[in-house]
Amino acid sequence: MSIRLQGMWLVKVRSKNADDPQQFRISGAITGNGTYNGVTSTPEVFVNGDSWSVTILNNPGSGFVPSEMQIRFPVSAGGFYSFDIESNDSGGDEDFNDLIITCRTPITPDDYIIYGNVGYYSGHCFNPCYQRYFVIDSVLTLQEALKNPALHALIKDYYPSRVSELQQRANAVSLNPQPLPPGQGPEFTPLVIPLSDTQPIPPKQRHLVRSTAGSLNLAAGDKKAAKESQDSFSFRQLTAAEPVQEESVSLFRSAIKDNVRQEAISVASRFKLLCETGPLPNAVLRVQEYDRSAAELSGAPYSGLGDRELQGTTICDRNGNYIFRVRMTGEKVSDEILTDTAAGESATFQTAPDVMLQLMCPGVAVPAYESAPHWNIGHLHRINICVPKTQSCLIPLACDGIHIIQGIGNVALAEPSPSGARIGGGNYLGSDGLITAFGSGAPAARCAAWYGTLQLRGCLKNPAVKFYRLSYRAIGGSLSFIPFNQPFTLPFDNGVTLVERQVFSSSADAYINVETATTPTGVWLHAYRNIKARINTAAFTNGSYLFRIEGLDASLNPVAGTVETVPLYFDNAAVQARIDPEITMAGVGTLGECALFTLPANQENPTLTVRYRAVHNLTGSIGFMNSYGLSMLKGSGGFGITPGAAPAIFPAPPFLDGTANTGRNYVHGDHLSCIRYFRGTINESAADSEGYVTATITAASGAWLEPQQTFCAFGVALSYQLRLTNGEGMYPSTSAGLVLIGIQRP
Repeated sequence: MSIRLQGMWLVKVRSKNADDPQQFRISGAITGNGTYNGVTSTPEVFVNGDSWSVTILNNPGSGFVPSEMQIRFPVSAGGFYSFDIESNDSGGDEDFNDLIITCRTPITPDDYIIYGNVGYYSGHCFNPCYQRYFVIDSVLTLQEALKNPALHALIKDYYPSRVSELQQRANAVSLNPQPLPPGQGPEFTPLVIPLSDTQPIPPKQRHLVRSTAGSLNLAAGDKKAAKESQDSFSFRQLTAAEPVQEESVSLFRSAIKDNVRQEAISVASRFKLLCETGPLPNAVLRVQEYDRSAAELSGAPYSGLGDRELQGTTICDRNGNYIFRVRMTGEKVSDEILTDTAAGESATFQTAPDVMLQLMCPGVAVPAYESAPHWNIGHLHRINICVPKTQSCLIPLACDGIHIIQGIGNVALAEPSPSGARIGGGNYLGSDGLITAFGSGAPAARCAAWYGTLQLRGCLKNPAVKFYRLSYRAIGGSLSFIPFNQPFTLPFDNGVTLVERQVFSSSADAYINVETATTPTGVWLHAYRNIKARINTAAFTNGSYLFRIEGLDASLNPVAGTVETVPLYFDNAAVQARIDPEITMAGVGTLGECALFTLPANQENPTLTVRYRAVHNLTGSIGFMNSYGLSMLKGSGGFGITPGAAPAIFPAPPFLDGTANTGRNYVHGDHLSCIRYFRGTINESAADSEGYVTATITAASGAWLEPQQTFCAFGVALSYQLRLTNGEGMYPSTSAGLVLIGIQRP
């Protein structure tokens, strides 16, 4: 997983403590994109852009692959904010010191660096991330809080209309009982109640900001950045930010007595100790700057009705930690003060921003959770976010807190990341659905597509889940999901013998959850209960699909926390493989199949020219060739020829280098950024429009016939192997057949 940053940063290798080669890659920036050597002598890189990523890579011997990465929280020193990105490569240790890079940026008046941790919480408790406020962020939490008299009084004092609305809803439900809708989501505006002050929202804070001119000389380090930035980068250096004392006027007057407030605060604090908490690795955060409504500016409690300004999106690291730059540009700054400034110094009045963060779920445009605003943040400000577990979207509740979709065949799948990728246990499923599998029991797939029949394995132990539905949509296409209902059977012990029973129920239009199903006539075999579908990929056109599973109760209503998706790339394209039977021997000419070549006088090893092709997906642009090559038989055994097969190296994709060869072998690089254009011989720059190439071959031994031989039969063979897997077997291998020839002496 890459680390995403915003704005200008200087990136430098701090230390390397690994035997394997290391690199770091900058992408998505305006200035500084490229791959850099992971050694301390590499010059500091100047990077600038609205949103860009840094990825640390290592080479375990088979090419560079992404390392695991984590961040350290930023500090300020010497006029810069700086933080470290640590990495753990493919070796056996877990020390996260294999390559450490440092990112630093000047401290400026307009930049606010926020950082912190994103985690989940659950249990009989209130949001534990807020220290100065009592925050209620779901209907269920509000219902529980109102059961306590002191909390009821405190909440009603600040939010009387919200309490009244909930009571009206409860009265309506009592007449027509309905369960609360699952996953309350951001539609529920948080209730924010101060613990140590009666004022609901602190007044807007203004600062007297002083700054001086600053610049960075880039010519001595990153020459590329120096050229792009004309040798230097200018900025305003923040020297001081002093609060301006202003009288606060609040229209809100709390009517609650001090002893009741203290009792409510004590109850709220005690309940925070009952929380189960944990990190949300790789969570996607959307950052917004909140402008208070007129009522909030007058001192009313938080309503969520103020305007928002989107600042951008970032992704947490493996520990749920994040760093984000909030940029407050010109229109947010008041006029410059013209007095009381030193030479070269400028001063402005500047308003501290209010910031709120939203958790985004993979493939969903609506936030799963929205925090309450964090008021008047400083230029370097820590903000921790605690998300109710039922809204975390990264921790499904269908299987004892473990993710739902857990494997395809023998390929174990980790929990989904925000991008949709699943990385863990040595297996790498990309967000496009391609799979690289190093895990135990898995086939040795390297950037492979799925084909054949796939056994989708998952876990739906939640006793409320009696059925489930599957659906899918093409990635990059319509956002609407299409029902998936391919039937399949699982073994069922009926008390007498073992039979196969259908899992799909046509009457329910859903699959039976055999993990929780009970029947007086027998039991589903436990060893097969985790098979949730058998997907026939031949029923789909080639490409990436997002499959979704959703748990249902006995009445076929959705069960909260039982929705999960997995990306899968299907490919069933045919291979066009053929050897042209017209073969040419130097000094002899061209003859057809079953031709008899007579060696030219005094020539033991004249060249043979063979025309052939092996092309996956002839009419498309995407292919998953793993290897192909010509080979020869002589008599009853193999026979060596030159040249041999060559690595499939793409200096100018989708064309291979010009190495003479009789075949190619796929070269694996990045586990996730996969090569999808290796189709076979058609990638050779010398190939014709139908993908045919010619190979000029000779006998590796130096002679087609042994000294005592006057004749022998030969076979020219073409075989290929595709990077396809069903999660259980290796790549399919096929031969295009033999072209038989004979060679004799004069």
